[in-house]
Amino acid sequence: MSALPSQSLLLIADTCLVWGHRLSEWCGHGPQLEEDIALTNTALDVIGQARSLYQLYALRAGNGLTEDKLAYFRGADAFQNVAIAAVENGDYAQTVLRSLILSAWFVPLWRELAIGRDPELAAIAVEAEKAARVQRRHASDWTIRFGDGTAESRRRIEHAISTLAPWVPALLAAEIDGTDRARRENEWRSFIAEVMAEATLDAFPVGSSSDHAFEANAKQALSALLHEMQSLAREHPEAVW
Repeated sequence: MSALPSQSLLLIADTCLVWGHRLSEWCGHGPQLEEDIALTNTALDVIGQARSLYQLYALRAGNGLTEDKLAYFRGADAFQNVAIAAVENGDYAQTVLRSLILSAWFVPLWRELAIGRDPELAAIAVEAEKAARVQRRHASDWTIRFGDGTAESRRRIEHAISTLAPWVPALLAAEIDGTDRARRENEWRSFIAEVMAEATLDAFPVGSSSDHAFEANAKQALSALLHEMQSLAREHPEAVW
């Protein structure tokens, strides 16, 4: 067995948790009841993946570490998530575009991990890839509806693209040990290009690097997110639910 190095495992787990929390913020606030449920289900999927990965990490680390300690008792500096996962939701166009960006990145990653040399991680990845494909299809459909819809919907998705594009280089540059980053990026670019074309939008403007100011903003957004998410657990650290 060749286990995924701990930092890579945490990067994936933390990204799932943070993204899942952002999606959960839409619960009760979706533009339609059906979409409210869809976003909540996506949140449950990715938070469930985070739980499985934290459990695996904790089992291998030992020393009394648990999934709850990993989720609720680490500060922003200890989290390894890709920055785009922590960006505030914005409107619905920005939310579905981020879902498209992240799910299109996760599909090839989960697929590769599912056939990797870490059987415990592979078992998680097999099911996670199925969920990511559903998320990618849902986000693609909505991106196309926004782009090829009304003047207002197009304005919103174009604003979402300009808002989120600066965060994408760091996502594509993220290294997961034992996986092919270049192949993952090529698949991401190809899929996003197809969606942009069908949505009658310009090519997605992926730059070569992220500005340091964006990294600082991402850390602030993550700190605020964790403050809210972790507040109850930190107030009652010995509670048993």
